[in-house]
Amino acid sequence: MRGRDRVETATKPERREAICGAVFELLGEVGYDRMSMDAVAARARASKATIYRAWENKPELVMEALTQRFGGSAEAPDTGSLRGDLASQLTAVCTVANGDDGAIVMGLLTAASRDAELARTLHQVLYDMKHSVYETILARAVERGEVPASADAGLLHELIHAMMLTRRLWGTCALLDEAYVNRVIDKILLPVLRQDA
Repeated sequence: MRGRDRVETATKPERREAICGAVFELLGEVGYDRMSMDAVAARARASKATIYRAWENKPELVMEALTQRFGGSAEAPDTGSLRGDLASQLTAVCTVANGDDGAIVMGLLTAASRDAELARTLHQVLYDMKHSVYETILARAVERGEVPASADAGLLHELIHAMMLTRRLWGTCALLDEAYVNRVIDKILLPVLRQDA
């Protein structure tokens, strides 16, 4: 197969999906540091040339796998109330954190502490791409008069992100349940968001 054909094969949706699936399998089995692009090629039954021509490096490949798995930018829940939207969003975040994907993300975050390029990739995929969700949730809440216009979407996002990561880091994911969601919303998020600037 000629070089151009290999690149085109890698860009086909079904091939990219298989390659990204192989990335996640290997991240779960051996972690980021021990995962190689050659191993991804072998697992996905793709040529090494296909992998290296489609992705320049491992962080770029992981970024695409993460984007495919988590859907890039997300759609904000719209339940008709701020509390409902927060409950829906926080429940979705807890579900991911409690699962295998949560364990993989934690492993990637650990590796990112030693790899600036991976850190930038993770921040873009797991944080920047999700920020519009929190902006939308709060914009709707302001329109409904539930929070003041000064309510800070950045602070909301940061609080949720930090609380989930901390829980996952300390291995207390069993507590990421409905009771936890309700406690975080009623005791922390709503009081903070309803404060006047």
